[in-house]
Amino acid sequence: MKRIPAILRAKILQTGYPSLAARAWHAAWMTEAENPLLQDIMLQSWLKDGGRADVASLGPAFLPARCRAGQHASLLPILRTAGVAHTGACWTEGDAIDVMVFLGTSSATAPRATLLLSDETTQYQFEIPGDGTRVRLNPPRPGAVWSITLVQPDGRRQLLPGSPLAFYPAPSIRADAAPDAAVTATPRPVSIVVPVYRDLALVRACIESVRTSLPLNRTPARIVVVDDASPEPAVSAWLDKQAISGAITLLRNPCNLGFIETVNRGMRMFDDHDVLLLNADTQVHGDWLDRLATALYATPDVASVTPWTNNGEISSFPVISQAAPAPDTRELALIDQTAAAVRAAPGGADIELPSCCGFTMLIRRTVLDAVGMLDGTALNRGYGEEVDWCMRARAAGWRHLQATGVFVAHEGTVSFRAEKTLRVAQNRGVVVARYPDYYGEFAAFQRNDPLFGARDLLRNALAQSRAAAWLRKAETAEYTAALPNTVAKKPIPANLPALASSYDRIAVWRHDPLAPMARQVLALARMIASRPQLRLRLLILGGASDALLHTGVVDQVPALLGEALPLLDDLRLLQVAGCRAVLTASPAGLPSRVRPVLLDDSFDAAAWLNNWMSRNPGAKAA
Repeated sequence: MKRIPAILRAKILQTGYPSLAARAWHAAWMTEAENPLLQDIMLQSWLKDGGRADVASLGPAFLPARCRAGQHASLLPILRTAGVAHTGACWTEGDAIDVMVFLGTSSATAPRATLLLSDETTQYQFEIPGDGTRVRLNPPRPGAVWSITLVQPDGRRQLLPGSPLAFYPAPSIRADAAPDAAVTATPRPVSIVVPVYRDLALVRACIESVRTSLPLNRTPARIVVVDDASPEPAVSAWLDKQAISGAITLLRNPCNLGFIETVNRGMRMFDDHDVLLLNADTQVHGDWLDRLATALYATPDVASVTPWTNNGEISSFPVISQAAPAPDTRELALIDQTAAAVRAAPGGADIELPSCCGFTMLIRRTVLDAVGMLDGTALNRGYGEEVDWCMRARAAGWRHLQATGVFVAHEGTVSFRAEKTLRVAQNRGVVVARYPDYYGEFAAFQRNDPLFGARDLLRNALAQSRAAAWLRKAETAEYTAALPNTVAKKPIPANLPALASSYDRIAVWRHDPLAPMARQVLALARMIASRPQLRLRLLILGGASDALLHTGVVDQVPALLGEALPLLDDLRLLQVAGCRAVLTASPAGLPSRVRPVLLDDSFDAAAWLNNWMSRNPGAKAA
């Protein structure tokens, strides 16, 4: 199982470098975010490191899946230690809502709980046990989206983890959804839909940047802001002032409906407009909207376009799928102007993507009408909804483009914060079930990087501009905005000192026990085992046969599946183990400073070991 190598690697770091324990277990959890064991170990490590606030913030998000599966008992004491006295969870069961509420620290003395079920217009009140009893509620109306709020014993209201829950039919593709090459469409007015939840400074910077830019664009546009029942009164008050002044069209959810339903509500406001989804933690510059519209209508089969950004998955710049710090206003202007100039120069082009990134995404209204809105029934709160929509559009014959002539700054992960990892993992399963080939295609796009040429042109242009300082910072800085404070305060060291050991170690890099050269590794292990005075062991990074393990001189760390995490990767293990040599059949992934010994047809285990001993007279001996 995926968690075994992750747990092993994190345990090594926790044992050898206690100060990195919280960060190590966070990295392990990221490999399998829905795993209850990893969730508990990570939260406990945070508590030991003083991270009660981070546990209280993220921990309750684990409750819906764990309550549904009956795996919540070990999580509740952790949450109570973090100060979460009253919590619960809700989820859908067919056409019903299942709820569990935990009030106080003892189920024997828990009072009854008050729940509020709300949609966009009406609120209903229910009384249920507060002792963790599983209760089934029938929604007052079918086909609605329900927000479930827990009224705590002191009267404060708290959105129940798992809320909101949607019960409408999943979006479907119309029979006439395919693009028509014979029809010449003209750009429409645009609704710039900005869903808002928290963080006034970022919300204000975003909306003011859009307002400043609109006079520089020919495309008619309306700013449609949807306040998703923000918990910060200052946010709602500032939005009210903007609406009164006529600067924005303001919609306010009377209860929290989550990112997907908030966006859907904004997209329905002006049903003849194209839609530009814009996260509230972005900033834009200049005639950005005109340039996006030009890309969208360049050919009749483009459904959506997305710009470059510092933080936007495959649209990230300067490194694909790697977030970088957001540029400030001055830097943004320089980067965006340079991107526009590079795109307008000979050789500039927009490039097809497997899907767009929803931080900034301009969508044709005709495609929205043809394939439906975002799907909030199967997808949980946020992340993956734009992938699902893009794949629906592709199924109908539409394409999606990277608009290489636009750059939008994106702070990233403001509303969901550390919860993003869990939401991505949960919604990934939905996408895989619907589009089994998508993530393979996405991984191939990352490997082959069709955007490399366009990104390289922009990088070279910026290196000669006044934005060169930002470029250098973006290429080297560690991005920590999405990390819990407990983790972010412990930066990853460039190098880890080797752990003290009474043995020398030789690493076997990315070992495959079924490969032809595995027999040479086995022969070497048996020779080492026959000379116990050497105090020498093999560190096997990868797979190992039973015969190899039975030699008694092998330490195996299985491969970490999926994308390697820097704190848990094989290069870190080489540092930690203080390996004196590295053997491998393929050096792929090793840095140039490491000179491995190739396991090829010319490798002779006995000759190599004798040579190594002669060159390492200080090797440990009994």
